This record gives sequence, structure tokens and C-alpha cells, in this order.
Amino acid sequence: MVAWLLLFLEFLVPWNRICPRPDQPRIFHEPHHLAAGLTAQAARSLEERISYWSGMFLGAPYAVDPMGEGAGPDPDPVVELCSFDCETYVELVLALAFSRTPPEVTTWLDRMRYLHGRRDMSTRYYTMALHWIPGNEKLGYLSPLGLRPYATVSRPVFPGGRWWPVHRERFALLGENAPSGLAQVRYNPIHVLLEQEARIPTPTLAFLVGARQIGNPFLITHMGFILTRADGRRVFRHASRTPGRLKVEERELSDYLRSLRRHFNEPANPRRYVLGMSLYRLQDPPPAPEAAR
Repeated sequence: MVAWLLLFLEFLVPWNRICPRPDQPRIFHEPHHLAAGLTAQAARSLEERISYWSGMFLGAPYAVDPMGEGAGPDPDPVVELCSFDCETYVELVLALAFSRTPPEVTTWLDRMRYLHGRRDMSTRYYTMALHWIPGNEKLGYLSPLGLRPYATVSRPVFPGGRWWPVHRERFALLGENAPSGLAQVRYNPIHVLLEQEARIPTPTLAFLVGARQIGNPFLITHMGFILTRADGRRVFRHASRTPGRLKVEERELSDYLRSLRRHFNEPANPRRYVLGMSLYRLQDPPPAPEAAR
């Protein structure tokens, strides 16, 4: 019983500590509320669960890399419920959608974020193309969509490259687990997504793909959920870093795609060129090995 409560506290303390907003859902305030919420959602479809949990955090503020290992080089909390960047928002929502009990949430987060699920800065995934996506595909819930036509972009990624200082520091911390190899991403250009929006199944995890940059190993720059609302509208839910937004928000998918084309791809605009989206189908994962025993 004591160990069970400690796992609850690992999940719940950050909420009570730094969430000042009075409209935050009370489901996270007490262990029994969260347990009841997970149980109530268990019988619903995956898209319904993702829609439910992702909607819990709409309006939460944006923060860069708000989750860590709780100690060591990144002492940020293991579970952060008050603010998000695009990756931690996706990870927490999926962990909640896949879990039946509160302790499973942190287990899922570790499996999504770390090599072999071992929580340590030296094993944390870095870059989507070479670390996060392949690692999460192995968990059985993520598979690429075959929407056509598509294009590809690639670049070599290796320790010791002429990366910006922030990336060099991370490569050094990762040591032998640093990403290395040819990063290659298949994507659908924005005009294809606009033309074929109705063919995108939901729930889908969408990754924004950016043009290559000198000093930056990332090809994927952002991520979020494509969902179908009860009224039939397709929406994009994500933690936005755009100045003036800086929060978890929901946008109609077509409007969001047009805004990408307008704000990032005009020749006069200095922002990084957005090539399109890489789309991955979401499905219920098979039982984790530890859960099957």
C-alpha cells in the first residue's frame, strides 16, 4: 500500500504545487479521483480517450521542456500537469489514454521517453526521427500513414557535428546513446494535406517537418493530435509555441494548415520553412511485458 501511494504522489504533487488556475480539472487533485477517471474512460474508444484527456489541458500555458527526471541534470518533475511543450503534452495525453491505473501513467511515460524505459538523462530520446519515433513504434501504438503523394527529407546526424551549443550539450550528456545515423522523414506537403484533409483518419499523431538548418539536427519541429470532434470537424490539438498563443489549444485543421502556409512559407517571412506533416496512425497498444506477467 505504501509503494502504491508513493507512485500516486509522484504523479500528483506537481499539480498541487504549481497549478494556480482555478479552472484546472479536479480529477488530478486526489488519487481516487484519477483512478475513477481512468476506470471510467477504459471502455471508451481510443479517440474518445485521447479527446477526453487532451481536452483536460486546453488553455494550459506553454513551457519549454517542463518534464525531467526529478533529479540529476534535469530535476524537473517526472510528471508535469500545469504547463507543456508539444512533446510533453502528447506524451502525457497518450500515457493517460493507455493507462488503467495511476501507476501505469508514469510507466507509460518512461517507456515513451527513454531507451528501454530506463528513466535517466543519458537514455532520454533526442530527435524525433532517430530516437522518439522508432522507439515509440516499437511500443505498438504508432504506425506511419500512407497518404500520397509524399516527399522525403534527410540529413546525417552524429555526435561531434557542428551543432548549436544547446545540441552539443545534449549529445555530450547522452554519450553512447546519442542519436547517430541518417535521419530521414517522409512527409505530405501542406497543399496535399489541404486537398486530402477528409482522407486523414483519426486519431492521428502529426509531426511538423521543417527544412534542414545548419547547426540543428532536428527535422521534426512540432507535434500534435488530429482528432474528429463530435460535430464532425477535424481539429489539431497541440501546445503552441507561437508568439501570442503560447498555450495548449485547439484549431480547426484546415485553418491551422493554411496558417502554416501563410506564416512560415512566404518568401518574405524569415521563419523556418515548414515542408509539411508526417502522419502516424494511433491505435491501442498491446499489453506491456510487465503487465502481461
